[in-house]
Amino acid sequence: MCGIAGFLTKKKLSDSKKILYKMLEKIKHRGPDADGIYINKNLFFGHKRLIVIDPERGTQPMIYKNYVIIYNGEIYNIDELRKKFFDLNINLETHCDTELVLKSYIYLGDNFLDYLNGIFAFAIYDQEKQKIFLARDRFGVKPLFYYFDLDQQNFVFASEIKSLFEFPGIKKSINTNGLREIFALSPARTFGSAIFNNIQELEPSFCLELKNNNLTKRRYFKLKYIPHKENIDQTADHVYFLLKQAVERQLNSDVPLGTFLSGGLDSSIISAIAKNKINNLQTFSLSFKDNEKYFSKSILQPDSDDFWAQKTHEFIKSEHHKIILNNLDLADNLELAFYIRDLPGMGDIDSSLLLFCKQIKNYVTVALSGECADEIFGGYPWFYRDDLNLDNNFFPWMQDFAIRKDLLKINLDLKNYARERYLDLLNDMPEFPENDENEKKKRELFYLNINYFMGNMLERKDRMSMANGLEVRVPFCDHELVEYVFNIPWKIKFYNKREKAILRHAIEIQNKNILPKEIIWRKKNPYPKTYHPGYEKLILSLLNKKLKNNPITEIIDTKKMFDLIKQKKPWYGQLISGPQLAAYFFQLACLFEDCTLEI
Repeated sequence: MCGIAGFLTKKKLSDSKKILYKMLEKIKHRGPDADGIYINKNLFFGHKRLIVIDPERGTQPMIYKNYVIIYNGEIYNIDELRKKFFDLNINLETHCDTELVLKSYIYLGDNFLDYLNGIFAFAIYDQEKQKIFLARDRFGVKPLFYYFDLDQQNFVFASEIKSLFEFPGIKKSINTNGLREIFALSPARTFGSAIFNNIQELEPSFCLELKNNNLTKRRYFKLKYIPHKENIDQTADHVYFLLKQAVERQLNSDVPLGTFLSGGLDSSIISAIAKNKINNLQTFSLSFKDNEKYFSKSILQPDSDDFWAQKTHEFIKSEHHKIILNNLDLADNLELAFYIRDLPGMGDIDSSLLLFCKQIKNYVTVALSGECADEIFGGYPWFYRDDLNLDNNFFPWMQDFAIRKDLLKINLDLKNYARERYLDLLNDMPEFPENDENEKKKRELFYLNINYFMGNMLERKDRMSMANGLEVRVPFCDHELVEYVFNIPWKIKFYNKREKAILRHAIEIQNKNILPKEIIWRKKNPYPKTYHPGYEKLILSLLNKKLKNNPITEIIDTKKMFDLIKQKKPWYGQLISGPQLAAYFFQLACLFEDCTLEI
C-alpha cells in the first residue's frame, strides 16, 4: 500500500515541485519506505511507497512507453492476470502489481478494470493523448479524493484530504451541505462527499478521465441480481469456496504477514484458513487495561473477547500477541486519530485501532482482518431484532434520529437530508423479481449497509492502519464473495434464526476441524472498548477544554450534548454512546476549531 498525490495546472507556479513535496509530506505515513516524483510540463505526480511486493523493481512513478502510473493497492488475482498476459504475448518485467495494472490499462481495453480483483486507487497519465485516468476499487477499500477548478484549470488529487490543502487556493471550509453530512449522517458520509467545499471523493466502483479540461466519470461495477438456485448446503459450500479463495489470494506478500484475531467468528475463520498456508502465522488481539475488572455484560456484548482469542489461537497454533492499551493513551490519541482521518470518526474506536496497528507494525507489515462480514452476511442487530423499527425510511443504525436535530442551535433540515440520501441509495439498488415484502426489506438493508456502514468501517481501517505503515487486507470484501452473498435469500442467510447462520454453516459442514464448534456458533460481539470508569471522566475533561472558544458552540447546544452523553443514548450503531460519544464530540470540536464555516 502507498500514498499518491498529483496535480495538473494551466497556471505557471514557480514553486510547483515544492507544492508536490508538501502534498507528499502530508501522507508520508502511508509510504515510509520510498518516494518518487514525475514532472511533465504542468503535470506533477508523486508517490510514497510501502514495500510489500518486489522491493527492487516496484519503484514509482512507473513509466512504460508513453504512460506513467502512481498506484496504491494490491491486486490479488495476479497469477491469473500473468497467465492472460502470457497468452497474449505481453511481456511482464517485474513481479509487482503496479506493472500489471498499467499494462492492463494499455492492452486490455476500456473494460480492463473488470479483470482486477483487489483493492486500489491509482492515476495514469497518457502522454500522447494528454489524458489523466483515475480509478478506485469496487467497495472503496483504498481512498482517493480530488479537487477540480474549471475556471482556474486546476485538477488536484491525493490519497487523503489533508494533502489537497497544500495546493494554493484550496481552503479548509465547510458549507451548509457539509454540515448536513456531518450532523445527519456522521461518522458515515455519502459516497462522493468529502464534507469540505469543492473537494470530492472518487466514489467506489468509479473511474474518472480528464482530457482537454473536461472531466468525465463512469461506474464500472455495480451489484446486480443473480438468481440463487442452490440449497442451503450447496450455498454453504459455495460461500466457503469463495471465502477460502479470497483469503488465500490475499496471503501473497514479500514481507511478514499476520492476522487480526479477536476470537469472534470472522477473524477466527480468516486466521484458521491462513494458518493452513503459513506455519508460523502471527495473530493479534486487542484488550484494555483492567477490562477484566470492569467488564459488564449487555445484550450486545454478552462476554469478553480475551478468552475466545486465547482459545482460537491455541486451537490453530498461531504465534499470538495480546496487545493491551491503557485509557490515557486512548484519550491522548483522539486528536491524532482525527488528524489522520481528516474528519470526525468513531472517537476512541478509531484511536484504539490506531494504537493497535502501531503495535502490530512492530511484528508484521501486512495483516488480514475480518471487516465487512457483518455487512454482507447480516451480523448487526438491525438485521434481525424485532424491537428495532426498520420501516422508518432512515438508516437503521440511527434509530433515534431526533437526538441529532435537537442538539443543534441552527436549522439544517437534517431529517429531510438524511431521508433524501437514504432514498437516493435505494433508488440505485438493482431490481429483484420478488414479491415477498420481508425479503425486499432485507435486501434493502444489505444494500444500505454495504454502501454506508461498510464504507465508514473501511475508511477507518485504511486510515488507522496506513498511519502506521501497516497494510490491512479485508478478504470478506472480495467482490466475487460480496456479489454472491448479496444474492443469497434471507431465509438461507438466517435459516436457523442466528445472525450470519450461513457463514457459520459454511465452516461447520466442511468437517475439517477448522475451528471448534463453540467458536463457530459464538454470539457476535462488537469491536472491543474500554470499560474503565476513569476513562469517562478523562474524556469529559478533555472535551470541556476543547470546547472553550470553539466555534462548535455556535452550532451545538452543549448542555444538551452533555445530557445526551450521560443518558448513554446511541448516536451511531452499537458503540457510539456514553464515553465513546464524548470522544466523538471531542473529534467534532477538533474539526471546527481548524476550518472556516461558509453558511
